[in-house]
Amino acid sequence: MPLKTTVVGAWPKPDFLKIPDWFSEKGNFSSEELSGLTGMGGGYDPRSSNNAREDGNLEENIKQAVKHVIDEQVALGIDVVTDGEMERGAYYIHVMNNIKGIDMNNLEKKVMRSGAYSTLVPAVREKLSLRDGPVCFREWKRGKDLAGENVTLKFTIPGPMTICDGTVNVHYKDVDELHKDLVKCINEEILALAESGCKYIQIDEPVMMRYPDAALKYGLDNLARCFEGLPADVTKVIHLCCGYPDKLDTDEYPKAPKTNYNILAPKIDSLGFHEVSIEDAEAKNDLSLLSLFKKTKVILGAVTVARSKIETKDDIRARVSEALKYIPSDRLILAPDCGLGMLPVSIIKEKLAILTAVAKEF
Repeated sequence: MPLKTTVVGAWPKPDFLKIPDWFSEKGNFSSEELSGLTGMGGGYDPRSSNNAREDGNLEENIKQAVKHVIDEQVALGIDVVTDGEMERGAYYIHVMNNIKGIDMNNLEKKVMRSGAYSTLVPAVREKLSLRDGPVCFREWKRGKDLAGENVTLKFTIPGPMTICDGTVNVHYKDVDELHKDLVKCINEEILALAESGCKYIQIDEPVMMRYPDAALKYGLDNLARCFEGLPADVTKVIHLCCGYPDKLDTDEYPKAPKTNYNILAPKIDSLGFHEVSIEDAEAKNDLSLLSLFKKTKVILGAVTVARSKIETKDDIRARVSEALKYIPSDRLILAPDCGLGMLPVSIIKEKLAILTAVAKEF
């Protein structure tokens, strides 16, 4: 029985889709703003993708891009695909835009990802609630209509810890109340996705790898609350990676310690998530880690997303064989480490073709 395959989220935008994103420099801050920032990863201006919505042809261009990206993943043999997050400037912006109380225009300076970089971020200036009710289901529905009935299309949404880390709180005196209100917003979006027919929902929480103590204290429990009320036939997925720079082939970016997976694994396994996505191609974990997941399926990163070097079949095959010493094949899924938006499409295709070919060998 071949191993199942998926992708994590982003895919490069085609040139005709004029939405600046985190993976390019098209949506970066001005030179004056950039001069006050430090580190790698903080150059993207979250206001830039919203400004692109003034393009009258945007919706048709998004549809064209989504259709193309889905078709490419299906042709490569990926079992569970995404829409490539085509309408997003970054993986979290679509949700923040719809949360009343988050100021997306008047940004505040913040040191991010346990000191990896500084940037300018949206600010929480009043109590949080959905602005106009749930909207994420529309993004998923567009992709599903274009994909067709026989394609499994998952939806990705940022988690509360990641949204908190990507904002400055200037309103809440009690941070627990902030978390509670964010969970409510995300849960409402997720329930609306399920009501619209989405069967595969992934919450992205890379920040947990930076702050494992906070993840154990409240973050993982809040993630479970985000999924509350879902029908039994909806697959609940969480993604945790060690973080990435905004440049290819660099070792200068301080990533989260990979050993934090071991700290978080037992708690993750206890909360009823169906799948957990972790990086491994970059991290090269001690794969005995997988034995800590007694019930949860593991989406194992088998190809890198910030390296232009293309893995060989032997590389991936050896890693998968090692993984299967610690987890049964029916609970192992192969994927890239994270979103693919930074890589050239030609390299992505080669990486995924090798990944899917190896998946069929087991």
